[in-house]
Amino acid sequence: MSNPEQYLIKGPMPELTKMKLKELKEECQMWRNVWGWVPPEVKYYVARVGQDVGLTLRNYKRYLGKLIDSHWMLDSLEIGTVDKVYDSVTDKYFYEKKICVIKTSSILDIQWIKERKSFEEFEAETRLSQEKEEALKTEQDKKEET
Repeated sequence: MSNPEQYLIKGPMPELTKMKLKELKEECQMWRNVWGWVPPEVKYYVARVGQDVGLTLRNYKRYLGKLIDSHWMLDSLEIGTVDKVYDSVTDKYFYEKKICVIKTSSILDIQWIKERKSFEEFEAETRLSQEKEEALKTEQDKKEET
């Protein structure tokens, strides 16, 4: 399972009978990771889906039934980052490794970074792939001439 996002977000899940043992272990680990990230207050209700429940409302009307689902609102995101900050007391800049909890109401844009390379690495790879393409084209041209 090279891309768990495919299964988690888009689906469909592969049939268990068609999966190899290694793939099953990877999927099981993925689900354990997901469950580990779920906050305790959400786990409490998710674990009880399907159970009988009696709910009494403020107007004292009571509903008895099965818990079908619960709904949650994303309040904040937590990211680990490195930040360059200026300390006016020491008159120096510092790099701080920190965990920032950011309210979703403060977020203007989200960018999911799949890969990150230095500009030099990117340029070198681009140059190399262009050289390979040119070599293939030259090779094809030579074959067409003969």
